[in-house]
Parts: sequence; structure tokens; C-alpha cells
Amino acid sequence: MARVTDTRDKLLEAALQLVWEEGVGSASVDDICEKAQVRKGSFYHFFKSKSDLIIAALESHFEAARVEFDRIFSPSLPPVERLRGFFDYMLRRQTEKKAQAGRVLGCPYGSAGNSCCSEEQLIRDKVGKIFTTYMKYFETALRDGKADGSIPVQDIPATVETVFELIEGAMSSARLKNSLKPIENMGRGAFMLLRLDWEPKTAGTKG
Repeated sequence: MARVTDTRDKLLEAALQLVWEEGVGSASVDDICEKAQVRKGSFYHFFKSKSDLIIAALESHFEAARVEFDRIFSPSLPPVERLRGFFDYMLRRQTEKKAQAGRVLGCPYGSAGNSCCSEEQLIRDKVGKIFTTYMKYFETALRDGKADGSIPVQDIPATVETVFELIEGAMSSARLKNSLKPIENMGRGAFMLLRLDWEPKTAGTKG
């Protein structure tokens, strides 16, 4: 049983990495199996198609990320601190991924959704659902901030959508430019939009 689970996990990890780095079109079944060091027959034992695997890989990655998001957006933290913690975390994660991959990768879900062909609508649908869940963290923080007076926001749904578009735009720009600068500026831009003071942590502060 352990070996079967390990094989499936290898496929999920390989698929996510290839899609994140090169896009959906460049991640063929053969490429995924080669990267995972798994035989093609094992692939079809677990998944009906490449799309099924990619959807499962995105789902698995987001479920793991939600553990960190639940911590960052904990109701026990002040709403503004939740937002600041998120932007600190995203910069830290993208810095780590750049060190691993040798370049800035941006958002894995955006990479998957933007690189799909017309026949891969199911992948786009999955990315859309992930983004919808993602945005609920911000919606809750803004609602709590409005309630306690710490965030001067009126139209919460529209503001959440705008902030999220800013985040995805910064991620795409960072990938395109192969620069962390757009991600470094992401939090400041979001705080300006929300009419909040941006006070990033000083260098060396543990997160």
C-alpha cells in the first residue's frame, strides 16, 4: 500500500512541477512519467488522462497550502495582520521556489489556467474553483476589518476581486520578468488600494 501511495504522490508532484515551470501544453504524459520515474502503465492505473492528473495535482497542492492559509488568516489575528502575513508569506515562498527552480515561477494555478488549450476546460474550471476558495480568505479578513474599523472598505466583493487581480497580475509579471520585484511590491499595492499603511517586516525578522 505504501508503494502504491508513493507512486501516485510522485505523479502528482511531477505533474505540478512541470505545469508550474513549463505550462500544461509542455507537460505530456511521457514527460510526467519520466520526471516521476514511474512507468506509463502506472499512470493509467491512477488517472484516466493528463487533465485528470493535473486537476488532482492542483487540488493536492492547494489543500496543502490551505494549512498555511488557515494559520495566516486565523480569526485570532487582527484582520490587517492577516493580510500583511499573507504578503510576507507569498514573498518568502516565491523566493524559495526561485532558489529551487532557478527562476521566478509565479502562481502555479495561474500558470496552469493560462496555459490550457480549449480542450482542457476542466483544468480551467478547477483553477476557477481554487481561486474562489482562495478569495474567501480575503473576504473574511475584509469583513472582520470593516466590522472592527481597521479596514475602511465599503464594497467587499468588488474590493476582494480587485485585490486578487492585483495579486495575480503581480505574479504573472514576476514570472514574465523573472524578477521578485513585482511580488515585493504586491503587498504595498494592495495596502494602498485598501487605504492602509504598509509596514513590512524588517530584514531578519522571523516569520
